[in-house]
Amino acid sequence: MKAIIIFILLLISGQLIAQNTLSLQGCLEKAVSNNPTFKRGFLDAELAHTNTLAAKAQKLPQTQLQFAQGMNFGRSIDRFSNSYINQLYNSSYGNLQVAMPIYKGFQRQYLTESAQILEQAQEQNIASEKNKLTLLLLKAYLDVLAQQELVQAAEKQLENSKYQLSRQERFLEAGTAGKQEVIQFKNQVAADQGSLIDAETNLEMARLAIFQLMNTTPDNAIKFEKISDSEILHTSDTQNTLTPENYLPQFKSFDLQSKSLEKQLRANKAENKPELNLYGNYSTFYTSTNPENGFFKQLNDTRNGSVSLNLSIPLFSRFATSPRSQQIRVQQKIVENTRAASKNILNQEIETASLMLKTLEKKYKNATLQMSLSQENLQMIERTIEAGTVNPLEFALAQTNLEKATANQIQTKYRWVLQNKILSFYQSGTFDLL
Repeated sequence: MKAIIIFILLLISGQLIAQNTLSLQGCLEKAVSNNPTFKRGFLDAELAHTNTLAAKAQKLPQTQLQFAQGMNFGRSIDRFSNSYINQLYNSSYGNLQVAMPIYKGFQRQYLTESAQILEQAQEQNIASEKNKLTLLLLKAYLDVLAQQELVQAAEKQLENSKYQLSRQERFLEAGTAGKQEVIQFKNQVAADQGSLIDAETNLEMARLAIFQLMNTTPDNAIKFEKISDSEILHTSDTQNTLTPENYLPQFKSFDLQSKSLEKQLRANKAENKPELNLYGNYSTFYTSTNPENGFFKQLNDTRNGSVSLNLSIPLFSRFATSPRSQQIRVQQKIVENTRAASKNILNQEIETASLMLKTLEKKYKNATLQMSLSQENLQMIERTIEAGTVNPLEFALAQTNLEKATANQIQTKYRWVLQNKILSFYQSGTFDLL
């Protein structure tokens, strides 16, 4: 029974730990749900959808039903006898009108297609904003992991300094060490405590940054999932032979915007085409000047309808449409120029990421070697201290060198992971989340 209770408690504690641990994917899901900047993209997409619906509605027949109730007095003409009358009478009127557009150079079709393409472009903008948010989260996430390791390294340094200080205090009590050596070791402990305070502050700032990106309240109980050791110095097998502008959403958006503007240009030119519309009208009325016939009989007797086909030919519309066409062409050039500038920046970022990846790989291996040598040097000095040969200055220098080497190795490692993820994204169009 006791074993079952222990198993249940372990299971519950494991679930609580899992709930309080966030992966990069979990951070991204929270940011997508809460980040107001990213939510703006969905609102823009919703607006683009309503514009599409409005453009489609322009192709539908315009129908309206009218009712009127009036009172006439003084001289007027009787609608039934066409004679002059001078009396007070009531009248009711009903009318149904239908107007159906038939042709105007396919203008409404072009406007509908333009709105639909812009809606697709907005969907690509959402994907692009998500990629930007993912990159910001990736940087913040790796920064948190790096600061956590730096805090652990600082705690280990402080623990080692305190251990050596306690040894020197015992040597002082035994008369085998002087007070000056003890003070120097105390100074080293104080320096390591200052380094730990700086590391903890940097960790708090890094955690605050990622919580702000997720737009959630900072929670010290939340832990962030560490990366696998397999991520270190493991590059993607994808060769850089692809053209990112063919699959990255921001470039798809530029292409769709250009297509939409081309449709708008055609719609604007359609203003110069003849316009053909079909009109229909059906009406009836009632008047109190004809008391011989009742209300419904008059409505039946006065029913009448009409159908007409109207052709309108514009004569000087080019004076109005030509400037608008020029504006659309300029907008097309702006989109093309923005696309070219973005492509240039993208190529520079890919080249920089590729170079940085190679450089950081060399620096990481060098930093790992420096850390290994610094650890070996510190261990040798500690053995001389154990042998009774006290040299606190050499210990402080070795401790400082190890601290620098460890910090450099940790920072270089996470910078390499970041550059590798960025380059992998440029090569595939998707982020390889941790």
